[in-house]
Amino acid sequence: MKIVRLVASIAFASGLCALWRPAAVQAKTYKVSPGGSIQAAVDQASAGDTVKVSPGDYYAVPGGTAAVYITKPIKLVAKSKISKGIRVTIHPDAGGTVQQGILVEPAHDGDPDIEGLMIKGFTVQGFAKNGIWLKHVDKFKIQGNESIDNLENGIWPTLSANGQVKKNVAYGSQDSALWVEASENVRVLKNELANSPTGLEITISKDIQVMKNDIHDNTVGIGLYHPSAAGLPYSDAKQPIGNWTISGNDVYDNNAPNTAPPGSMSAALPTGGGILVLGADNVTIEKNTIANNGFYGVGVVDYCVAIGLLGGSTFDCSINPPPVESAPDNDLVEKNTFTSNGTAPQTPPFNLLAADMALLAPGDPPYSLPGTNDCFQNNTPTTAKFVHPFSSNQCM
Repeated sequence: MKIVRLVASIAFASGLCALWRPAAVQAKTYKVSPGGSIQAAVDQASAGDTVKVSPGDYYAVPGGTAAVYITKPIKLVAKSKISKGIRVTIHPDAGGTVQQGILVEPAHDGDPDIEGLMIKGFTVQGFAKNGIWLKHVDKFKIQGNESIDNLENGIWPTLSANGQVKKNVAYGSQDSALWVEASENVRVLKNELANSPTGLEITISKDIQVMKNDIHDNTVGIGLYHPSAAGLPYSDAKQPIGNWTISGNDVYDNNAPNTAPPGSMSAALPTGGGILVLGADNVTIEKNTIANNGFYGVGVVDYCVAIGLLGGSTFDCSINPPPVESAPDNDLVEKNTFTSNGTAPQTPPFNLLAADMALLAPGDPPYSLPGTNDCFQNNTPTTAKFVHPFSSNQCM
């Protein structure tokens, strides 16, 4: 009997605790219509809430950090149907004083990363700097957006992790349509990237998957760049970098004139590049369709050698020694389909690389030894050029 009474007492006490326990906070949804303020709804929202925005045009308020500035984990969702011309479009203010479209970052330096974010369905157009920019965000989804004519980068996750960038369209930037920088475990899926100096750029990142994207009409379709080409210091990278997989993408017609501002590394990129591995290590390029890129389909090149050929004094390795050696190592190019690349070569000495596949990794002492363990196998090329023999197994 004592056992029964004890059990009953515990059950009764537990019931009382349940009655006194505060109810779980329910996530709220805030709605914004044309004439309303997206920023005001974002400011009112709490972590876990959703802000839904009805179709129409929304303009930045002069003096703001960004047209939409987010410092908390929320869902920002446009009620758009872009394929049917129904858009939620975010514009700069009339004077162009607000230079960022959507910016997401912790409220203060040193605050924990924002955990949990969705941005879906927006058209961000005409900003002087970036369209959608993430800094220190964990567990994010950037899906179904358009970035149009945002003049630095279209979509730019930096210092972020465990995210997905999917089914976006980005074009008209003067640096990269989409740039993954100093980030980890990011999947780039089914985006269309066009009309920029680099369609998709990756630097100082770890565990990046790039799959089933449509990348065309850029100066360089996909740029996989050495840490010296990054905007952030190498020390800001999540260590170690590498393990980038580029698989099942269509990379074609990347022959656009270079519109990057003079003095930047992007401005030195010759037109006609499909996929450029510029001193990057541990990259797999597989099962892509690579066609009609006038200079090269896939180029694997030592960073310092390339800078020397381009004559860029700002990035010259003798003036600014790289933080890590500059040769591409452990890069695998396999099972790709190449068609009609290298048919419009650049002027000498760049014409040495005009081909479906090209390798230039001779080493540039004292910065690097020749590239090693770079492997080209089971591709369907018509042309391949391996300039300056070296000790690596080319796996042909």
